[in-house]
Amino acid sequence: MNAGLTVLKALASSCSVVMILSSAPSLYRIHKRYDTGDVALFPLVGLWLNCCMVMLYGWTPGSYFPLFATYVFGTIISTAYVAVYLRWTKARAYAHKAIGATLIANILGSVYVVLGMTGVTRQPSDQVKLIAGNMMTVACLLLYIAPFETIKTVLKTRSGASIPFGMCLAGASSNLIWTIEGLFTKDMFILLLSAACSALGFVQVALYLVFRPKTKGPSALAADLSVSTDKKYILPVKVDNPTTVSAPPAVALVPPRCGDKLDSISSPTLVPVCIS
Repeated sequence: MNAGLTVLKALASSCSVVMILSSAPSLYRIHKRYDTGDVALFPLVGLWLNCCMVMLYGWTPGSYFPLFATYVFGTIISTAYVAVYLRWTKARAYAHKAIGATLIANILGSVYVVLGMTGVTRQPSDQVKLIAGNMMTVACLLLYIAPFETIKTVLKTRSGASIPFGMCLAGASSNLIWTIEGLFTKDMFILLLSAACSALGFVQVALYLVFRPKTKGPSALAADLSVSTDKKYILPVKVDNPTTVSAPPAVALVPPRCGDKLDSISSPTLVPVCIS
């Protein structure tokens, strides 16, 4: 049973790492394009808050693996996500408010847990664990409610492009594993919270699939890359007497073939010819 539980914890930790890293491709594209595009900020700050609070909760009962270790990693990665988003976002006022509020929450939560676990607050460890669990509950629910921030945009545009599909799918699957882990370890915080977050995640996955973003097909891409035939191009043409020319001569655009001799033109007089 202990070996099976260890395997289950390792699987839960692995799924959480996948969920945390699921936003990496989107943030890499933001960094390469110098623009945030359709990526929403709220899921990223929600992930940051979630990782920090789960990390703190993992410390209170001494669950250094998988909770504490996994979400120390998550806190570092999510901090990098937020930094990249802040670097390239154009909505800086909104970003400063959201990131600032999350930073304050992370600091306050960390200070409380550190003081509680070191005995400064003179609270029993079970009480500190209870409060840390409640903080984790709020943070986790915010993470999985956060993508609903864009629900109005999704319904208006009939496109789920703003829903972080990878994060939602990985998070829902991860929480499903954590639900089983919480059942075996009899941790009601992990059990109930993971079940709720898993359900919310799968709802968002379904919403994305209903309003799946349309991608351009080959014909649409070809149309975008095609050159307009309405443009006119100016070519220089030699004429014998430019002062008496009433209309420019027609020029056949025939590429030279191998073996053709090209006459050199010395001191030519050139006039523009428009070819439609």
